Amino acid sequence: MTPSKERRVIVLGASPKRSRFSNKAVRCYRELGYEVVPVHPLAKEIEGLTVYPTIADVPGEAELLLSYVRPELAIEVMEQAVEKGVARVFLNPGAASPAIAAKVRELGMEPVEDCAIVAVGRSPAEFPES
Repeated sequence: MTPSKERRVIVLGASPKRSRFSNKAVRCYRELGYEVVPVHPLAKEIEGLTVYPTIADVPGEAELLLSYVRPELAIEVMEQAVEKGVARVFLNPGAASPAIAAKVRELGMEPVEDCAIVAVGRSPAEFPES
């Protein structure tokens, strides 16, 4: 059985380093009850979760994608997000640009240029490095 896309989020560029905002997002969305799926080309596990090297490798679907990679890298993989049923893409600070927002829209997804942690009423400071 493949996972349902409801309450499932892909974190593109998730980091094993707890000081990184992408790692804080993994912890934040888990606390909010989401099934979190980290994507990183080299890491094998982040915060106890299995990591997938690409969006295409993620089993099942997801409703959200949180992007923490440079816009020029994200543009290359947005078609994979569509294939996973993603409806909204958070383009976090440093990951946003007019080009990636346009690509997300062109593919029928909603771009959200905001910090994905702040957008859910939380603060990155709530997720310490230790």
